[in-house]
Amino acid sequence: MAVNCRPPAAAIGLGRGGVAAGLAVKEKGVDNAFIMKTRTTIALFIALVSTLAQGETFIGPTTATNRLLVPSNSAIVITATFGDFTNSTQVALGEGGAPFPQNYFAPLENGNAYALAGPAELIFSNAVLISYYQVTNSAIFTQSIANDPVGISIASNKTMRLFGVTASVNASFSRPGSSFVSFTLEPNRPAEFTGPGTLMLSSGVLPPYLKFISYFIAEDGFALPNQRVIAGPSGSYAITVEKSFDLKAWSPVILENTSDATKAFYRLRIQR
Repeated sequence: MAVNCRPPAAAIGLGRGGVAAGLAVKEKGVDNAFIMKTRTTIALFIALVSTLAQGETFIGPTTATNRLLVPSNSAIVITATFGDFTNSTQVALGEGGAPFPQNYFAPLENGNAYALAGPAELIFSNAVLISYYQVTNSAIFTQSIANDPVGISIASNKTMRLFGVTASVNASFSRPGSSFVSFTLEPNRPAEFTGPGTLMLSSGVLPPYLKFISYFIAEDGFALPNQRVIAGPSGSYAITVEKSFDLKAWSPVILENTSDATKAFYRLRIQR
C-alpha cells in the first residue's frame, strides 16, 4: 500500500454494544471530529464484519453427527493439521456433490494455510485435528481439478493468490500473444499470478481421484487469519477493528472472539 510520512487516518468509534459514537479524522497533524449518522456507521461496521473470522477446531473422524461442513456463501481457512491423512481424506464440492478421494493431503507447515469455499465438505476416515477459521461473504473460490486440464482466466491488473495445495498440481501460465510456461504447484509453497493471462491446471491422477485449489483476487481484499488488517489494492485503505477497555489504549482484534462485547469499546480504524 502507498505509504506517506504522515498518512491520513480515521477511526470510527463504536460504543458498548455496537452503538455508533463518531468519526475522528487526522491529517497533517490537525484533528477534525464530527458525528456520523448512526445508520452510516453501522453499515460500515456490518460491511467489515462480513469478512471477520472466528477460530474453530474439528476433531475426526467424520461421522453422521460429526462433520466439517462449509455452508454456501462461506469458506474455511485451515491453519493447522494434525493426524494421518494418507488415503483417508475426501472432499465434496457443491450442493449435494459426491465426495472424491484425495490421493495425498500434505500436512501444513508453519505459516501456510489451506482454504475451501462452500458449499463443500471435508471428510476424514482417520482421527485428525483441524484448526480453521470460517469466513462469510468471502471472496475465496475453490476449483476442482481432474486429469483433463482446466483453465482459470485472470483479468488485466488483477492478481490471483493461491492458498496452499494439498498435493502437487500440474500447471502452466500463458498470456495473450505469448507462449506458455509449465511448472508444478507444490504443497507449502505460496504462488500468485497477475493478469492478463490463463492458469491451466491438471491433477495428474486418474479418476476417482481429484484435486482442488482455492484462491482469491488480491484487489478484492481479504482478511487472512494471521493478519489483523483487511488487505486491499495499492492506494486503498487498510481497515482494522480495535478494542479498548478505557477508550485510551487500543489494540487490533479483528479475529478475536467477541464474547466480552458488553465490557469493551470497539472502533474501526481506516488508514491509507
